[in-house]
Amino acid sequence: MAASFYSNSVHVDFDSVLKMDEPGMSVCDSLRDQADIFRNLSQGARQEARTLDDVQTIRFNDFRKHVLVQNASIFTGLADVRQEVQAVNAKVDIMSSRLNAIKKDAEATKETLSHQLLEFQSSAQENHSVLHAQLSELVNYIHRGGADKNGESGSRGLQQPSNVQVSASAERTPSFVQTVEMAQRHIVHTVLDADANRALFERQDAAERDRERRRREARALKRRRRD
Repeated sequence: MAASFYSNSVHVDFDSVLKMDEPGMSVCDSLRDQADIFRNLSQGARQEARTLDDVQTIRFNDFRKHVLVQNASIFTGLADVRQEVQAVNAKVDIMSSRLNAIKKDAEATKETLSHQLLEFQSSAQENHSVLHAQLSELVNYIHRGGADKNGESGSRGLQQPSNVQVSASAERTPSFVQTVEMAQRHIVHTVLDADANRALFERQDAAERDRERRRREARALKRRRRD
């Protein structure tokens, strides 16, 4: 637009110069007009450039503010994500410590049960051996008593009165039935004593396991409080 205006102005000025009677004065006026035109065009161009610069600056500032807002939002989101990740990691650590504690408790319980089973088997085998020995002794005693009774009946001479025989045998040795009852009571007392000892041992062991479990729980609670 400025170029077309300039060409039109130049064309008009040269035409006016050719038609005027004083060419020197007309040329000066024409040059002065052209200088004014150039000055106006330059000022307009500079003003337009400043306007464009101002517009670009405003747009750039708006864009920068928008980017800063987005970055702030992104940083805030990243901070929230980081906090959530840290919280999840803390929960994972707590679960891992609990699983380790449960694993240790399971191993300790397994070992304790294994020892108890071995002790129970040993005690049962010992009780079985004791009962077998006592039963063998009882059977031998019964056989000896039957043999002695048969021998006494075969070698017996004159029969004494029944009341004298009963009183004499009662003073010498217990009867066969009494002997069997005494042996049975002895066996029962032995078994009951073994069961009582085993029950006492089991109660003591259970109490010790309970105390150990409470100590482990207290230590785990202290670790969680420190974390």
